[in-house]
Amino acid sequence: MELRPLGATGIEVSPLGLGTVKIGRNQQVKYPRGFRIPDDAAVRDLLGLARDLGLNLVDTAPAYGNSEERLGKLLPDKNDWIIVTKVGEI
Repeated sequence: MELRPLGATGIEVSPLGLGTVKIGRNQQVKYPRGFRIPDDAAVRDLLGLARDLGLNLVDTAPAYGNSEERLGKLLPDKNDWIIVTKVGEI
C-alpha cells in the first residue's frame, strides 16, 4: 500500500488504518450484536496481517477499554507504526 504524507509533518501513513475497539472493549459498545475480545495470539496475527497489507496506522482511544495497553504489549516493531488516539466520548 502506498503511504501518503500526513500534512507537513514528514510522517507517512497508510490511507487505511486499523481500528482497535474490538481488541479492548466489548461492553456498552454501539454494535448490534455482542462479540468476544480476541486473545493475544489472534491480535498478533491481525497486526501481522495489517502490516503485511501495508498498513502502518493504528487507531485507539481510552474509550476502547484496554486496547492501548494490549497494543503496547503486542505491537511488533513499534517504531514502524503510527498510533493515533483521541479523548472524550459522546
